[in-house]
Amino acid sequence: MDQDKKPKDKSLSDQIKMTVFEAIATRRSVRKFTSQDIPMELLGVIIDAGRYAPSSGNLQNWRMIIVKNPDARKKIAEVCQQQLWMAEAPVFLVVCSDTEKIKRFYGKRGEMFFSVQNVSASIQNMLLTTHSLGMASCWVGAFDEDVLKRILGMPGHVRPQAVLPIGYPDEIVPAPSHFTMENVTFFEQYGNKISNVARVMQNPLIFDKVGGLIGGVVNAAKDIIQKRKKE
Repeated sequence: MDQDKKPKDKSLSDQIKMTVFEAIATRRSVRKFTSQDIPMELLGVIIDAGRYAPSSGNLQNWRMIIVKNPDARKKIAEVCQQQLWMAEAPVFLVVCSDTEKIKRFYGKRGEMFFSVQNVSASIQNMLLTTHSLGMASCWVGAFDEDVLKRILGMPGHVRPQAVLPIGYPDEIVPAPSHFTMENVTFFEQYGNKISNVARVMQNPLIFDKVGGLIGGVVNAAKDIIQKRKKE
């Protein structure tokens, strides 16, 4: 083959298919995955997104455990209240909070509150990045914490916060309904409805417009899934 005509590997920027607004509006919790493996370099990008989350005092108390072993994934799925669908995903990210330093800096509130907030921000970063790269996940928080810690050898000051099964999606999840801005926003004090203000604040050129594009996104995703099944 002519050297100049060799196919080039796609760069990371070529694989990112959406803006942050599209990622937020079209991300779904997926529970069916193909068997296609996740390249480690893409997994690294997802974890990097988690590393860039904000944290109290910049303590960055999140810790990620990559689990690819099929037997370990099955055990973890069983610990997650027998959610055996999880084991279909080729990789798990178990996201934990190291509470040792944050407790020293911020006391009980840091241990019980800030540590969870920080890790939650990291998880959301990783979920959106996963989706933007054409993969999918689901935030699983239902598990037996003590058993999960034993399986993964976590020390006492480390607490699991979520298990993220990650893979290429094998289902189309419809868009869920969302409360309106008037339902969730108050003005100046809790309980002060802001119906008129909310109508001004609602920008149809961002999330509403993205919502209108979801049908196209779903159809494109269906084509991708069908193509992968034939390969």
